[in-house]
Amino acid sequence: MKRILNLLALGLLLVSCGPEKPQAPANLLSKDVMVNVLIDLYKAEATISTQHLPKDEAMNAYTKLEKDIYTKNSTDSTTFNKSYEFYLKDNVDEAAAIQKEVVEKLKAEKEELTTADGNAPNIKK
Repeated sequence: MKRILNLLALGLLLVSCGPEKPQAPANLLSKDVMVNVLIDLYKAEATISTQHLPKDEAMNAYTKLEKDIYTKNSTDSTTFNKSYEFYLKDNVDEAAAIQKEVVEKLKAEKEELTTADGNAPNIKK
């Protein structure tokens, strides 16, 4: 009986010492803010890449746009990067949901622009 109690105690000790669930950063950005920042960053990257600027000029332009995006969304690069890392490493399902929403919103915006320009009919999939 004593042996069983010792094994149970050892098992409880091992279980209690197991890996803890990672703590979210204190200033974790919400899903909505992450979506908005990512959309803006993707648009900025696309804008810069279509201008065929020399690498240095492109980097400078992107850095300015990136700073403006963080300001617009009331955050900074450190907070965004820590939040992004947390979602990707420790909350994969939420990260996938964020990326899915980003793609859906970008597709919807593209469709609105295409329809507004009259270049193509409004096609729903």
